[in-house]
Amino acid sequence: MSALRFRNLSSLFLGPKGENAHFFENLLLEAFRDHVFWRRNFHPEDGFLVQEADRRRPEYEASQAVLSQELMSLLAELKAGVPFFSPRYIGHMTSDLTMASLIGYFATMLYNPNNVSADASPVTTRLELDVAAQLARMVGYPAERQWGHLTSGGTLANFESLWVARNIKYLPVAVHAAANEAGLRGLTVTLPSGRRADLQELDLWQLLNVEPGAALDLVDAFRARVGDGARAAQLIDRHSLAGLGSQEFGRVLAKDFGDALESAVVLVPSTAHYSWEKVCRALGVGGAQLVHVPVDSRFRMSADALQQRLESLAARRQPVLACVSVIGTTEESAVDRLDQVASVREWAGRELGLAFHLHADAAWGGYAAAITRAPDGRRHSYEEVVAGAAPEVWPEEGVYRALCALERTDSVTLDPHKLGYMPYPAGAICFRDKRVRELVSVDAPYVFHTGDNEGANIGRFILEGSKPGAAAAGVWMSHKVLPLDSEGYGRLITETAKGARALHRRLAGGDFLPFRLVLLPASDINIVCFAVGHPSLKTLEDNNAFVHRVYLAMSGSAKGAARRPDYYLTKTVLRRDQYGHAPDPLVQELGFTAQDYLRVGGLAVLRCTVMDPFLASPQGKVEHLKGFAETLRRVMESELRGEVS
Repeated sequence: MSALRFRNLSSLFLGPKGENAHFFENLLLEAFRDHVFWRRNFHPEDGFLVQEADRRRPEYEASQAVLSQELMSLLAELKAGVPFFSPRYIGHMTSDLTMASLIGYFATMLYNPNNVSADASPVTTRLELDVAAQLARMVGYPAERQWGHLTSGGTLANFESLWVARNIKYLPVAVHAAANEAGLRGLTVTLPSGRRADLQELDLWQLLNVEPGAALDLVDAFRARVGDGARAAQLIDRHSLAGLGSQEFGRVLAKDFGDALESAVVLVPSTAHYSWEKVCRALGVGGAQLVHVPVDSRFRMSADALQQRLESLAARRQPVLACVSVIGTTEESAVDRLDQVASVREWAGRELGLAFHLHADAAWGGYAAAITRAPDGRRHSYEEVVAGAAPEVWPEEGVYRALCALERTDSVTLDPHKLGYMPYPAGAICFRDKRVRELVSVDAPYVFHTGDNEGANIGRFILEGSKPGAAAAGVWMSHKVLPLDSEGYGRLITETAKGARALHRRLAGGDFLPFRLVLLPASDINIVCFAVGHPSLKTLEDNNAFVHRVYLAMSGSAKGAARRPDYYLTKTVLRRDQYGHAPDPLVQELGFTAQDYLRVGGLAVLRCTVMDPFLASPQGKVEHLKGFAETLRRVMESELRGEVS
C-alpha cells in the first residue's frame, strides 16, 4: 500500500489549470454542507432566525445584491495578483498549495476557533499540539519532552526562540538570588565542562554560562528544596529579568556582583533573515548585539569563523545569548553545516566554559528533514536517502548531516506555509524541552482556569493572544495526506530540489552570448541565483542597474495585464557588509574587481525559487526550463537595447 500512496504528486494540488477542480469543488461543498448540517442540528428546538418572508423583503434582496456585486469586484481585483500556482512563477517562496491544507483551512474557518485556549478551540488546539509533535518527531526531539506550537510565521517563531533563550540565559542568576532570599544552601549546578559546582560559589560569568538543560534542572532542584512549586516560582520571578525588567536587573547585577559584564550577543550567519534584527530590537537585546559570523563560498556559516568568534568573546568575558544556524537561507537556500556548528558549541563549552542556546532558523528548509525519516520513524542512512537519485545526487551528504543535526538544537523554526505548501499564516516553533514554557507564561483568569489541561492552554505560553485554529487544521490535514517522511513530504521536496538543479544546469549550459551568466553554486535546496553581465556594461553600478531592469520586466511589479511577464523571478543584493568576501569570485567572473565590489557595496543577482515538483519532468505542452531560458534572453536583449538607446 505504501508504494502506491503518492505515486502521482499531481493528485495533491488543484493544478495550474485547475485540473483537479471537480474533485476539489466536491470536497469544498462537502465541508460547507456538513457545517450547515451541524448548525441545523444544534438545538433544533431554537427554530430559524431568518424566515422565508424575510428573504422576499426588498431590503433583504438589496443587501444580498450588494454582497454579490462586491464579491464580483473583489474577484476582478484578485486577477491582478501573482500567479503563484503556475510553473511560470519562480519568484518568491510561494506556490500552488496542497488541496488538503486548503480544504482543512476552509472547513475549519467556518467554525472560527481561536487556538489560545481549549475553551475556545477544543478540537483545533488538540490538532495543533499533534502538529507540533509531528514536527518534533521529524526534527528528532524526544517525544516526551518536546513542546511547540504554530505561529503567524517565521519572524514570530524566531522571536519566541530568543525570548526563551534570553530568559534561560539569566535564569541561574535569578535562582542564585532566590536561593539567597530563601536561605537555601547546597544547591549545585552542572557547568559546561561537566563539573558540578555549588551555586553560591559561582561568579557572574559562570552563572551566565550554564547550559540550557542544566539551568532548567537547577530550577527543578530549587523547587524541590522549597517544597512549594508556587512559592518557588514567585521567588524566582521576583529576581528574574522578566520580572524586574532590563534596567532594574542590570542595576541589581552591578550591585550584587560589582561587574555586570558586557552585553550578551546573538550570533547569526551573515546570511541570516532580517527578522533577527527586528527580534533583537523588539526584545531589548539591541541591534548592536546582533553579531554576524562570516559565511564560506557556499554561503554557509563558517564553522572556523564561529570558533574564532567564540574564542574572542570568551577572552573578553562577553556572554553569548544564542547562536542561530540557518537551514535554508532566504536568498540562496544555503544550509549551514549545523552538525559542525553544534560540535563547535560542544567544544566551546568544554574548552572555553561558554554555554548558550542553539537555535536553527529552518523556516525555509526545515521540511526537507522529512527526507531523513522512514515511514516507521527511523532515521534513514545517507545511502538510503540518495538511492536511485538521478541525474545527480540530492542532497549532498553535508546537507543530510545538517538536517540530521536539527536534533542537537534547543529550538527550531519551521514554516509550513513555505516548503510545506500550505496557506498563510502557518509558521511553527519547536523546543526540545517543554519546561521552557514556564519561563514565558502569563495567566489570564478569564481564559485559563484551574484544573484545565495545561498543555491545551497554548495562549499562556506564547506571544499571540489570538490565533486561527483553521491554520492548525490545514497543517494537520496536509500532514495526514502527506506525512513527514521520505515517502511523503520527503518525496515532494526531493522532486522540487531536482527541478532547481535542472534549472541550474540549463542556465549554466545555455548559450547566452554575448551576455554572461554567472551562477552561484548549485543550491542546497531549491533556489537558483545568478548574476548577469554584458561587455557594454562597463561599471558594476551599470551592471547592477541592468539586473534591476531585468527583474522589473520579469516580476509582479510589471503594471497591467498587457505587461504580464511570461515568466516571473525576483532579485536580491549580496551586500558587502553582510557577505564579506564570499561574492568576490562572482564579481571577478563578471569582469570587475574586489575593489569595485567594495566601492559599490553590493552585487545584484537574479533569484529563482523553484517550488514546482514537476519542473524537472514536465507533464504539459510547454518545456518550462527551455521557455524560461528563452524568455530571459529576450528580456535581457530588450532591456539592453533600452539602455543603449
